Amino acid sequence: MPRRTSYRPGVPCWVDCITPDLTGAQRFYGDLFGWEFADEGGSYRLAVLDGELIGGLGTAPPGRWSGAAWNVYLATKDADRTRADVEDLGGSVVMGPVPAGEDGRLFLAVDPQGAPVGFWEGHHAQGVVLADEAGAVCGHDLVVPRADAAERFYGGLFGFRTGRHQADAADATDTSDAADGADDEGRLTLDLHGTAWAGLVEDPAAQPGWIPYIGVQDLAASQAAALAAGAQLVGRPTGTRTVLRDPWGAVFGMTRPSAQV
Repeated sequence: MPRRTSYRPGVPCWVDCITPDLTGAQRFYGDLFGWEFADEGGSYRLAVLDGELIGGLGTAPPGRWSGAAWNVYLATKDADRTRADVEDLGGSVVMGPVPAGEDGRLFLAVDPQGAPVGFWEGHHAQGVVLADEAGAVCGHDLVVPRADAAERFYGGLFGFRTGRHQADAADATDTSDAADGADDEGRLTLDLHGTAWAGLVEDPAAQPGWIPYIGVQDLAASQAAALAAGAQLVGRPTGTRTVLRDPWGAVFGMTRPSAQV
């Protein structure tokens, strides 16, 4: 059972879904991935699989926003410094930093190309604990109009550089990318300290944003189950990943656990 107990600055460390229908979203994701939910008080729930943290579900504070979205949070040791860096590099801060109970602080921003992104300063080392297996987070994509601009921003924050993913034989069974129809072989990645932490999808026509991928054992069956429950496809699936919009409009992906970035 893969477990993560610490995250270096810049590494995606937490995901949550903000939704207008907390009860319906718990049913949808619980049925799809086998998640259970722990009440954190108010309108926020922790998603749990086999007793380990996966992410969160919640509703937006009254008067802020009524839509649905998955948020990806990058680890930081100093939220105040990172907030200043975000603004210096052309991003805009939407909220915070604000306390998140006793666990840490977070803030939400929009990068210079319009992709929402969160930042998490944890008082403890861990964020998402269970990862890289069925039902857990198995990767991320960043969809932006320009890869070079993404490298400038995220590189300026944490040192990210662009790289190239070399697909294995299973990845190459279908050449359409989950988000934009690009070939899986050689697709761009965001790399930090020699590790590819996210796919980098360059698509001027797409809505900019971060997409979390949840692992599934049977991609076709899980996609069919999601569609039957009211989800919609976003772009064309590949042999290893698919991107969907949940019944309330939040975009997420599914992938085989072995088909990470």
